[in-house]
Amino acid sequence: MALTETPVSGIFIVKKATKKNPCEQELKMFIGGKKICVLEKPIVSIDELEYVTDILYDPVLKRNHVNLGLSSESVNTLNQTSSFMPDAEFAIVVNDDVVGTFKITEKVGERFLRLGTDLDHKNLEAVRDLLKKVKYKE
Repeated sequence: MALTETPVSGIFIVKKATKKNPCEQELKMFIGGKKICVLEKPIVSIDELEYVTDILYDPVLKRNHVNLGLSSESVNTLNQTSSFMPDAEFAIVVNDDVVGTFKITEKVGERFLRLGTDLDHKNLEAVRDLLKKVKYKE
């Protein structure tokens, strides 16, 4: 990556790279360091994300998480994309780090994504702190 390029942020479609169709952009998972191949441009830009909550607890799942607020336009984009590409996997990227990946199994009804239910508290705090660095729309 050239030094003049700004770090990538937003929600991207994860690409399954093949020999005929190699990876255009490989980014590292923020937690764990696994490499993820994503398309070149985000389908939801970082300025369509509206907020991140502090760490919340779900008493039903008995898990901690953070919620990432979405604009109504980004919910529409995600729902349209998942209806055209039902098996699509998405990656949330902040400053070239993949914060997490997700699939949409049913229509996104609420204007947020729940993140980090699979993380321990220390890693969830790190994800929250990274997401807090994003400048959200007021």
